Amino acid sequence: MRVIITAGLLTLPVTALAVNTEPAGFYAGIGVSQIDYSGKAHASISEKPDWTALELSGGYKHNPFVGVESRIGVGGSPELLYGGLYYRTESANDTAKTYLLLGFAGANIKAKTGSDLSLAGPSYGAGVGFPVSRNFNFNLEYRVVVDDSDEHVNLNAFTASLDYRFSGFSGGRSSSSDSGSSSQYINPQDRGFYAGLGIAKIDLKVDEPGYEGDDEEMEEDEGGDEPSWNAVELIGGYSHSPWATVEMRLGTTDNAGEEGVDLTLNYASLYYRPSISFSQIELYGLVGFSSVRLKFEEDAYYDDEELIEGETESFSFSGASVGAGVSASITEQLSAGLEYRLLVRDDLKGEVDEEDETWDFTAVSANVNYRF
Repeated sequence: MRVIITAGLLTLPVTALAVNTEPAGFYAGIGVSQIDYSGKAHASISEKPDWTALELSGGYKHNPFVGVESRIGVGGSPELLYGGLYYRTESANDTAKTYLLLGFAGANIKAKTGSDLSLAGPSYGAGVGFPVSRNFNFNLEYRVVVDDSDEHVNLNAFTASLDYRFSGFSGGRSSSSDSGSSSQYINPQDRGFYAGLGIAKIDLKVDEPGYEGDDEEMEEDEGGDEPSWNAVELIGGYSHSPWATVEMRLGTTDNAGEEGVDLTLNYASLYYRPSISFSQIELYGLVGFSSVRLKFEEDAYYDDEELIEGETESFSFSGASVGAGVSASITEQLSAGLEYRLLVRDDLKGEVDEEDETWDFTAVSANVNYRF
């Protein structure tokens, strides 16, 4: 699914292929990657893992066709360390940029027992970026982190990142046309920060493949055991134009557990948010990355006059997040909207034959936003 999403994004900024507007210079960035392991299973790794990794990048752009970039990243459980060096070519205008990466990378996966698994091979990918200020860009990309043909293993990543261009952004205008004014770069009516507050109804659906319980257990599982939550969300973002907007969400929920059980969610999301307006109505999409933490805490209880300590566990889910919504202008600066999104879909090791269960968190929400 991440490949499909990213390929779709690369078709959006068609005009970005026409001209280049960013000057030469150094840049640096930080991002979050969702990395999947595919290929041959190795004895040093008990299962095919996936990671949420923190990634640092740095590079130098000489011109649109000549650029060099390095990446280094780290993920946990099992511990993953990787790095790569890339040739990077890109094309940009004042709305967006598209870019390609081609290089070589290495990775090390720390084994719980035995020797570590070391990987090395070509690395390649593609992405799309959007300027959110004169120097900052928000990027979404898909790449093969490393393709090791000897070990028959691929590491594939969907990445959301923010980079800083030390040389600034020229704004797609020559110096003679903009007369030294940066206002040519951004339409003041389309850009600006905004903040909002939302309420959401979050539902959980768990797909358990290969379940072979008895009929009574099946009925219990189908009887509505999967919880739902009421959530409050904080929203913040920056809009450069309808096609270049970045948005962040932070949310927390009420308790969906039974008596004596605390079952809550906390989550964070980062989105690219394209939109189109018709008079006072705006239609928008959300494409990005979410991380959800589920907390389970059970109170202590008595069993035949014996005090039993309650259990406390937490589970983390992360991955691509997509959605769509509609908003209406209330005043020049205030708007209200309704939306539906797949907050996150991720796999968790199941209790039945240790097969992966697919957990889908979906959200229906209403929000109010204020544009500064």
